[in-house]
Amino acid sequence: MRVLFLTDSLSDLDGVGRYAVRLIGALEDAGVEVEVLLGRKHRPNSGDVRESWDVSICLPPDHYYYMSPLRFWANTLLYLPRVVAAARRADMVHCVKDFPHSWLGAVAAKLAGKPCVATAHGTYSTEPLRSSRHKGRALWAAERYARWISVSGFTKRGLIDALEGKGPSAEEIAVVSNGVNAAHYEGAREIGERPWHGKRFTLSIGEIKERKGHHLSLPAWLKLSERHPELEHFIVGRPAGDDYEAMLRGMVRDAGAEDRVHFLGNVEEDEKVDLLQRAEAFIHTPVTAADGGFEGFGIVYLEAAACGTPSVGTLHSGAEDAVEVGVTGVLVEPDVDSVTAGIEEILGGEGPGRFAQSAREYAGGCSWGRNAEDVLAMYQEVLR
Repeated sequence: MRVLFLTDSLSDLDGVGRYAVRLIGALEDAGVEVEVLLGRKHRPNSGDVRESWDVSICLPPDHYYYMSPLRFWANTLLYLPRVVAAARRADMVHCVKDFPHSWLGAVAAKLAGKPCVATAHGTYSTEPLRSSRHKGRALWAAERYARWISVSGFTKRGLIDALEGKGPSAEEIAVVSNGVNAAHYEGAREIGERPWHGKRFTLSIGEIKERKGHHLSLPAWLKLSERHPELEHFIVGRPAGDDYEAMLRGMVRDAGAEDRVHFLGNVEEDEKVDLLQRAEAFIHTPVTAADGGFEGFGIVYLEAAACGTPSVGTLHSGAEDAVEVGVTGVLVEPDVDSVTAGIEEILGGEGPGRFAQSAREYAGGCSWGRNAEDVLAMYQEVLR
């Protein structure tokens, strides 16, 4: 079976990229022949991208959704013939990237006479269905996917709400939760001395933007920092340089905690693993942002679990599907007081170590191989 994958990223720096690389690798291990169309202006590829994959830069860039109508259609007309040609070489098309790349894939698959499967990660699957500009195209694509894979029950509920009774039924949207290569997070990383070495610290990972919930996790940490004067906090994620980031930095400055809270920006993969292994708690508190954006799952919760590090996540987000309460961490309401209590619950009592074994065992059961088995069975059903 040959599958054409459409994605704007094969990078470890974002969730879609990590999903694409790990799932495609697991599917190839299961016997799938791989061709990947990658978006222009993509982030640096993961070191796990294999030479055996037929990869070409043949899709519009990530900001395709936001282009002016003229540029949107110019990019569509430029790339569509190439996607159609690739689709004709495949048995089916799998759109890993959300709308509008998934719409482009659905159009190409229809023109090539091949079935199309799409993965719904979160915001860019539901938001277009509510957009006055994109709604028609998004619904057209949704009605033509042979299967729609949702990475979480939370994302599936968002899709059903956004569809408003149109398009595929709830039964036609399959939940296949994300996975993790637990073995990747075993063993020490040889990275030399780093600023967090030898310190007690908590960790947040996520781009500096509202839906990642740093405006909950940071003030919560600052509230309890007086009770833990030796504790520091590291934040990994691409800086935005906007008012939201300025607000966060202002909180730190006003609290006099600039020597204890550290904005690291993006880090290398081995540095990320080292941080996750050494942190006493992973704090990621996503919310539904004012613009409608939300966290569809959160692979990094599983990565923390694979390192034996407990997580604090928030209810009413994809964290509900990624954090196993009492096993890999805790889930709390998305407000500062609840997040503070959640962090204290992990740090207090028996301490973070009580989660280590159960978290690792849970992560070990959430393999990409298991995910690929479910996806491959779906492919085979569609082709039958």
